[in-house]
Amino acid sequence: MISLAMLMIVGAGALFVVHNARRSVLEEVRSSVNMALQLVDAGLAHSRGREEPLMAWLAELVHMEKTRHLHIQLQQNPQSLIRLSQAEPRERSERAPSWFAWAVTPELTVGEKRVERSDGSVIRILIEANPEDEITEAWNEARGFLFLMIALAVSVYLLVHFTLGRAFKSVDHILHAMEDIEHGDYGKRLPRFALPEFDKISDAFNHMAQTLAKARGENRALTRQSLKLQEEERRYLAQELHDELGQSLSAIKLLAATLRNGAESEAANAIMEVCDHLFGVVRSMMRRLRPLMLDELGLIPSLEDLIAHWRNRCPNINIRFIHAEGVEESAGGAKIHLFRIVQECLTNIAKHADARNVWIELELTKENRIRLNIVDDGCGFDACQMSTGFGLPGMRERVASMEGGWRLETARGRGVELEIQIPCELKVT
Repeated sequence: MISLAMLMIVGAGALFVVHNARRSVLEEVRSSVNMALQLVDAGLAHSRGREEPLMAWLAELVHMEKTRHLHIQLQQNPQSLIRLSQAEPRERSERAPSWFAWAVTPELTVGEKRVERSDGSVIRILIEANPEDEITEAWNEARGFLFLMIALAVSVYLLVHFTLGRAFKSVDHILHAMEDIEHGDYGKRLPRFALPEFDKISDAFNHMAQTLAKARGENRALTRQSLKLQEEERRYLAQELHDELGQSLSAIKLLAATLRNGAESEAANAIMEVCDHLFGVVRSMMRRLRPLMLDELGLIPSLEDLIAHWRNRCPNINIRFIHAEGVEESAGGAKIHLFRIVQECLTNIAKHADARNVWIELELTKENRIRLNIVDDGCGFDACQMSTGFGLPGMRERVASMEGGWRLETARGRGVELEIQIPCELKVT
């Protein structure tokens, strides 16, 4: 847009220069022709119609070497033509460009005077305008003006270009910082800018980022506390189900077994069937609330038990589990979170993925971090679409509460790969 504006300004200036030059050339050649006609009239008046003064004056006119802006011709009859004042041709470097000459050349003016001699013959004096000299002068004047306009246009363009370029560099910094904020990097800060408007934006952005970082820290602390309370409540409920309800059901089943040989055998069998059903329900509830094996045997046995449960439940899915040594000792308070993430992933795969193979890998990285990688060959999904459930957001929040890294890659028909990395020996408080 700036270049187009500069070109329009230079074009308008060129049209203005051409218009003025054309008008100047026209006025100059008209005045030259009129002046020549007046001189011819004065010469004819001086001769007073006498033959000898007239021929002497014509001889002086013939001997004129050149006349500015004019071509003078003497014609005594149609076959006799004498051209006077033919100027020497200019060198090419002194001429105006052809386009300029074409643009400013006016309609030529021709003057004519007839002189009748004593023998009755007529001599025609033709005065034709020759604007070449005036066009050259107009070009010399216009050239300097055009060059000045072009120099000013280029200078203005460069000034605006570098000024806006400098300003847009600040805009690029702001856009990149906003993209980092969008991706969760609340530690991003903008530098000070030379322009006061962008400097105000920088201050407001830095204040916003600081506020968001503080709010995120508070939210993560609240999430950690909420998850801790949730897991403690689940542990309490699972323990109560195991200690109280489980023992009570065992006692009821034992009493029913003692009555089975009596007359009340049918009622005793019914009680035992109900007790067996309740045992299955209680075990399932305890497994979902809190895997007691996690507290008693550790993370790896609990994951193996969970995977064995899903293998029995979904025999058409081949689940492979690989784990490295040292993960159990390095997990610390993150054991329950790693268990819940694997549990949620297997639940989603069984419900939605339509997968045939699942790979679960748990290892230690060189950066002293625990890496959990879960891959399936299912149908995948569009990661850009907003999820209606809370499975993925819940897992992401768990990872964020452990100050871990999260990477999810998926596409329709390409399966899902989830990679999580968390610090070793993290103590959840």
